[in-house]
Amino acid sequence: MTIFPGDLALMDKFEEFGKRIDEEFARLKRIKNFEDFGKRVDEELERVKSFVKEEVAPETEKRTAQFLREVSEKLTEAAAWIEARNAARSAQPPKDAQS
Repeated sequence: MTIFPGDLALMDKFEEFGKRIDEEFARLKRIKNFEDFGKRVDEELERVKSFVKEEVAPETEKRTAQFLREVSEKLTEAAAWIEARNAARSAQPPKDAQS
């Protein structure tokens, strides 16, 4: 496989985007307003679409698709974490009943 200089710059952008996804996932654990989080996800998806449309050459689209699958897995993990947290919260007796 031949790596061209443009591919290295592209991979740097992918790595930067991946780091940003990791940071957003970490923030998810601290976020209190999911409406704002949803807006951020929508904004990032638009940025990804624009990036793919404008800067990704056809031969790198396969790698882009794989990268997006990995991001999707992280979002699935985040959703599972939220569901587990909600289930644990639901399993606790109401605060009024604990007295």
